[in-house]
Amino acid sequence: MSQFLGVDIGTTRTKVGCYDTAAGRLVALRHAPTVVEDDAWGGRRDAGRLAASVEDLLARLLADPAVRVGELAGVCVGSVGEEVVLLAADGTVTAPVLAWYAGHGREAKAELAGTRWSGVDETFSVFKLRWLARHLPDAVAAAHSFTCLADFVARDLLADRTAPVFLNVSHASRTGLLDVRGGVLRADALPDLGLATLALPELVGSATVVGRTTGAGVLPAGVPVVTGGHDHMCGAFGAGVRKPGDVYVSAGTSEAQLLLLDELPDTLEPGIDEGVFVAGGLRFVHRATPSGRYYQAWHNMLYAGVDDDVMWDEIARVVDDVEPAVIDADRRLLRLADLPMDATRAHAMASLLKGLAVEAEATTVRLGHLGRTEIADVTIAGVAAGSPVWRRLRQEATNRRLRFVVEPEATVLGVAVLAQLGVTGEADSPAR
Repeated sequence: MSQFLGVDIGTTRTKVGCYDTAAGRLVALRHAPTVVEDDAWGGRRDAGRLAASVEDLLARLLADPAVRVGELAGVCVGSVGEEVVLLAADGTVTAPVLAWYAGHGREAKAELAGTRWSGVDETFSVFKLRWLARHLPDAVAAAHSFTCLADFVARDLLADRTAPVFLNVSHASRTGLLDVRGGVLRADALPDLGLATLALPELVGSATVVGRTTGAGVLPAGVPVVTGGHDHMCGAFGAGVRKPGDVYVSAGTSEAQLLLLDELPDTLEPGIDEGVFVAGGLRFVHRATPSGRYYQAWHNMLYAGVDDDVMWDEIARVVDDVEPAVIDADRRLLRLADLPMDATRAHAMASLLKGLAVEAEATTVRLGHLGRTEIADVTIAGVAAGSPVWRRLRQEATNRRLRFVVEPEATVLGVAVLAQLGVTGEADSPAR
């Protein structure tokens, strides 16, 4: 009868939840917007403000009567994967955290065209570090090392400034600095990026206990702090995707699709990356499509201020009258297909959603081909999966069996049961 806390720092919202092993579910949840500031490239975060926001959410969570503070057995933190925090030797933050989706990385990658970084996704941490080295050299010079957003917050929860700077291997997979097959960070890469003065953080596995809270922070003393991972990987773990051959789709701001494997393919296709999963010694191949951002852009244009139930009802009435939009995700282009002359906003949105469903199936085919795996089932989680119309469109685009996760906060749940795995060596599979 223990309880474990999960912290999920997402693109737009930060959520904290309490998983009760006896109840087999999240018994309390709190959330707030993930703090972000505008800049000319598309957004940056203040790591200190974000850590303070997490502490405030945890304080509110601990006040919930469903949370038994004396039975807290562990806390774990997951976050978006590519956002990096520069730290001085005394643990203070020296630079802003560049939002994973912003244009800083695109600019830095363009500068490195024709180098070893040409095939690396522009959102990866190496390009954020490169941008900081070019634009904020004093902040980089003041830094001793770096880590990811989740591990920065986890270290902050320890409330121990003497704790080493660590980086979990799941997030390291999103840096561009990890030798995935060798399981080590590439120190030789930093000078190429103008970062020769930075020391590499200590690489640790996900679900690893890195210390216990001192009691100087928001949590009581003695609570084990456990390393988490990239939010999509934590969501997959929470949804029970834990075996080779399993496929997971996280339908969020960026729709991530990943296939778990025992061994990685010899080569990858453009737009597909690889990494280390949060548990089981597994690897993954992964592709991200910004489906959620496409949907939000069209929603803002066609259905701003309209209740979602109205939108889905309109779409349901016309969905059989349109063909899927043709989507080129790599070039961020789409072409609406075969709309009637008296087209409404619902026709346009239905065509978009059908096109995204076709694109998702095409991604599953690509991953299965790469992994030489026959994929029969696909597990899907996220807010979008709560809509019957959305689920219907996804199922009609494939002959595979789609398993839709009922738990709306699969990532929070996954982070919490990763804490359970780190502390006890075993993890429940509570998601329905």
